[in-house]
Amino acid sequence: MQKASIKFPPGPTSHIPGKIVRSLLKDPISTLSKIANEFGDLSHFKMGRLHVYLINNPDYIEKILINDQSNFSKGPRLQMAKRLLGEGLVTSEGEFHKSQRKLIQPLFLPKKIASYGPIMTDRALHMIQEWKNGSIVNIHSELMKVTLSIICKSVMDYEMESKQAKDFGNAFEITKKYGSRLQYPLGQILDRVPILPKVAQAKRAGKRLNTIVYDLISKRREKIENDKSFSGVDLLSKLIRVQADDGSTMTDKQLRDEIITILIAGHETTSNALTWAYYLLSQNPKIERRVFEEIDTVTGGNNKDSKLPSIADLPKLNYVEKVFREAMRLYPPVWTMGRFVQKDYILGEYTLPKDASLMFSQFVMHHNSKYYDNPETFDPDRWTEEFKMHLPRFSYFPFGGGIRGCVGESFAWQEGILLIATISSYWSMRLAPNQRIKLQPGITLNPKNGIKIKLKYRRK
Repeated sequence: MQKASIKFPPGPTSHIPGKIVRSLLKDPISTLSKIANEFGDLSHFKMGRLHVYLINNPDYIEKILINDQSNFSKGPRLQMAKRLLGEGLVTSEGEFHKSQRKLIQPLFLPKKIASYGPIMTDRALHMIQEWKNGSIVNIHSELMKVTLSIICKSVMDYEMESKQAKDFGNAFEITKKYGSRLQYPLGQILDRVPILPKVAQAKRAGKRLNTIVYDLISKRREKIENDKSFSGVDLLSKLIRVQADDGSTMTDKQLRDEIITILIAGHETTSNALTWAYYLLSQNPKIERRVFEEIDTVTGGNNKDSKLPSIADLPKLNYVEKVFREAMRLYPPVWTMGRFVQKDYILGEYTLPKDASLMFSQFVMHHNSKYYDNPETFDPDRWTEEFKMHLPRFSYFPFGGGIRGCVGESFAWQEGILLIATISSYWSMRLAPNQRIKLQPGITLNPKNGIKIKLKYRRK
């Protein structure tokens, strides 16, 4: 079919060259929200020669991500992410992706993830014991550190307190931030000039990161081969042991790519979600009090027999779960997704041409008044069982979805609920005055410059 004969859905146009591109670069969330509100379920615009379709209909998204997923490949943002992630689960395609997912998915079953519960509560407790009553902290920075500590221990049996681990953490942060910079055209152009300070710094950090990870893999392989009593319950040890149907095991390169992918996906998404949860709680004392009441009922509160929350308590922390769920509705950690069309594809009354770019935004969908009453309001009580049952599948998808959905989603839910229950057992928070909270939509939805919170100790 000739593209000239294709009928395009309505969408924004401009006689000023590059106006839509500049608008998307400056404020992508507001731009996409405005397009969706004005043009509805399916809209079209051009970025240079590229045809772009914004899809704001949960049934359409389900068709693309599940029913007809083989006709679509990963979007441009994740293609650039390969610079850091390599061919990990998030970025790999086709049969290689299927084989890797088949190997890794059993390691993320709920029973396996439950074994990481004590690590989560222990690291959270260690963090809050360093806090001071009345002090002001950047809650985003604090949560980034604790979730990185949790994922390093869970994935690699690696303690972040050591000097090498701190070196790893610094290299990891530099490399990750540079990966976000590569999502933008200017960053990609500047990346070609190796003498620029930030480019050179990122390359050094990347080499250091790889050196540490490959060294860990080598030492762990040696330990598994030479120490038959070593059980190795961490994910790295399990990945080294896991075998495909043909008896083959992962190469060091495959292990490196998967470990780096899991480290980034497994700590940044959760830390961002928790940051926004505490941003919301810090401004809603009535909701915060209900969180305290539920946690105290489950853990014993100020009683001498009080305990840390545990995996066994998760079914009892219903309101905490609703708070975390609602925070991810308002501020989804993964705020947008993309796909490329492999062959001309019919969607509704329109044909999406080969090589077109598709966008669907969790942020935009989660604020859609068709599916959520008062969508801008923080309302954990909306999440009744009846409401969830009648909600279209892809009107809420904070971790993506389909066959390529986040393999660590259960890990994130468990970690989010346990950390809120642990932190809020001891501390109340209020948003510090005189700060401007601004969204920074990179690969994940960060708060630009963090969020400063004033701490109040609530245990007698």
